[in-house]
Amino acid sequence: MPIKKIAQYVAIAALFLIPIFPLIVTNSFFFPFITGKAFYFRILVEIAFAAWAILAFIEPKYRPRISPLTIGVTLFALIALIADLLGVNPLRSLWSNFERMEGWIVIIHLWAFYIVTTSLFGPMDLRSGGVSTENGQRSWHRWFNASLLIAFIVALYGIAQFLGWTPTHQGATRLDASLGNSAYMAIYMLLSGFIAAYMFFVARAKKMLYAGSLQWVYAVLAVLFGFIILETQTRGTILGLIGGIMLACAIYAFFGKGESKKRRWISGGIIALIVLLGLVFWANRHNPSITTNPILGRFSNLSWYEASNQARQFIWPMAINGAMHRPLFGWGQENFNYIFNADYNPAMYAQEQWFDRAHNVFLDWLVDSGIVGLMAYLALYVLFLVAVWKSSLGILEKSVLTGLLAGYFVHNVFVFDNLASYVLFFAALGFANSLPKADTKSLVGATVPIGSNPSVGNVGASRWQSLNWFGTEPTRMDAVEYIVAPIAIVLLIGAVYFYNIRPIEANSRLITALQTCGGQNLDTAAFQSALNVNVYLANQEIREQVMSCAGSVIASQQVAGPTKQAFFTLASKEIQAQVAATPKDARAYVLGGAFYNSIGQYVPALELLEKGHELSPAKQTLDFELANAYINSGKAAEAEALLKQAYESAPDYAQAKNAYAITLVLDGKETEAHKLFGNDPVIFGSQQMASVYSSRKEYSKAIAIYTNLASSSPSDINLQGQLAQLQYVSGQKSAAVKTLQALQKLHPELKDQIDAAIKQVQSGK
Repeated sequence: MPIKKIAQYVAIAALFLIPIFPLIVTNSFFFPFITGKAFYFRILVEIAFAAWAILAFIEPKYRPRISPLTIGVTLFALIALIADLLGVNPLRSLWSNFERMEGWIVIIHLWAFYIVTTSLFGPMDLRSGGVSTENGQRSWHRWFNASLLIAFIVALYGIAQFLGWTPTHQGATRLDASLGNSAYMAIYMLLSGFIAAYMFFVARAKKMLYAGSLQWVYAVLAVLFGFIILETQTRGTILGLIGGIMLACAIYAFFGKGESKKRRWISGGIIALIVLLGLVFWANRHNPSITTNPILGRFSNLSWYEASNQARQFIWPMAINGAMHRPLFGWGQENFNYIFNADYNPAMYAQEQWFDRAHNVFLDWLVDSGIVGLMAYLALYVLFLVAVWKSSLGILEKSVLTGLLAGYFVHNVFVFDNLASYVLFFAALGFANSLPKADTKSLVGATVPIGSNPSVGNVGASRWQSLNWFGTEPTRMDAVEYIVAPIAIVLLIGAVYFYNIRPIEANSRLITALQTCGGQNLDTAAFQSALNVNVYLANQEIREQVMSCAGSVIASQQVAGPTKQAFFTLASKEIQAQVAATPKDARAYVLGGAFYNSIGQYVPALELLEKGHELSPAKQTLDFELANAYINSGKAAEAEALLKQAYESAPDYAQAKNAYAITLVLDGKETEAHKLFGNDPVIFGSQQMASVYSSRKEYSKAIAIYTNLASSSPSDINLQGQLAQLQYVSGQKSAAVKTLQALQKLHPELKDQIDAAIKQVQSGK
């Protein structure tokens, strides 16, 4: 088979396999809903790009043409690269991590995806022998059909979750299907829903084969996807769906001058109905029938100051403030955590402690790539609209595509992007780039037979479409076969291996290591094997899992000393490696310090935690770890000052209250603690406070606390045992025996152990 045919088949096959990625869930991978999809998409894009590159050398018609959208997408990718290289942590910006699988590596793959689709699907310059605009449109319609088929399968998975046939992954009622996240599911359904609506109008206008039977399929899909969006309970996406529908209807009603008046009035009526329903809902938002509804209830108390909205209330201003410190090109992708840690607001104590996104796409790009990058990103929206509205599409199609962009825009105000939304957005950009201009006679819907080869006189090429970036002369076939193709194949193999196979190997080895962590044959070799792959994408995650596993191994009574020492040595080495890799990231210091705290190594814990506190001075969870290290190092005054700061920064934070009160009592300032907190039983009646009294040999107070706790939970073995232990230590042997005898009556199965304990108490040993 000629190399041209092979390259064509490979490129097209890879492109049409890409829509399957939402179904990929690799349970054998770390972050199974994220990593498998990303690797699948990257590998297919790399294959398609290599095959397209060979085609581009063979025939000029496959070479990319200059167009505003293509320039915009290319500039966006280049500006993102510049911002990442100038950012705080360029390596993280380029490669990301297993949890996100984004970074510039995804941006360049999206750019490659755009270039390949626009070059293979059209439009092509007819004067150079390229395919017609009709063929380009048909290719895109087929690709959309493939994507909608997969979206339908994902929606069926969501229906199964809705019916209770299969569990959800994120919450009890919020559908997430194979996306593993309700917000990801919601935006995927929203974009797919608008694509289905667009295809409905294409079919209704008889602009495709089998239009009559397909148009109602598209209508059903659009409704189904809308239902799934509601059941994800993702408020930002639901608002985007409503806003997109209203905008599409408004455009058609006001600008569809050549359209049926009846349809335009219906569009206006839909807008009025949505507004009316919104007003009725808001007027009755406190009605129990609304507040108890899983979907409506999430909107009934919607407020900037609502508890579940507090994260955005704090991190959005945080993102804006951080962006002003690096306004031109930003901090680089994946580096929002530096801003979050440095400017942490103590009022966020009940929220996630390691935010790595601003939960707003536009603020994310402002932080990641500065004003320049944000403008480049927003330009993609503008160029999309320009391409759509300058095209020869009808007002219905233009309205739906505008609604798609509006819905996506609104969603992005509240959530961050992911692969499911990225791919469909860049596909939409590529499709918009293929649309024929309004001043060009479109073959779409014309009477020219499908598969015919119209003359140049019948179809003109736009000025932008006719400009070729790489010339119009074909390359000699012998040069393609012996130079271009081998180079492309070698580069493809290298890209697949280094960008995918090695990270996949590290991911799989990490899973193997975690499986051995709780087993009988404990060994550091599995973790070391994962680390030996040495890919930046994986290293931090592996190191954090090493610390987690090492902490449990060292704490275990069943593990031999040499094994504990081996895990301690490995964890210590990797803590230092991570600190060296990210010296300005508080996370590395906090997790390392917490590990040392957990195994009683307070000197190295202090060193790490004090540095972490410098990088994130207001985070209470860090203060608690550092105070623990201070107390166990005999630095009670430092612990007291630190916890006083933590308490005063958020007086409503119960854990901060408790920690400060305990430290005051530990330092002999119980009177001051009672002045601040009265006789709060939550604080002064806790096991922690009892331990403090016990350490100060104030046994009567400790016994009183445990007596009260044990009386409310008489069958709790641990509480009763602790009470008996305190009674024995304080010299109350008879009371300790009575406590143990009462426990024996409740737990006769423990008679032998309790009898032994009683004998030990009575003997005084």
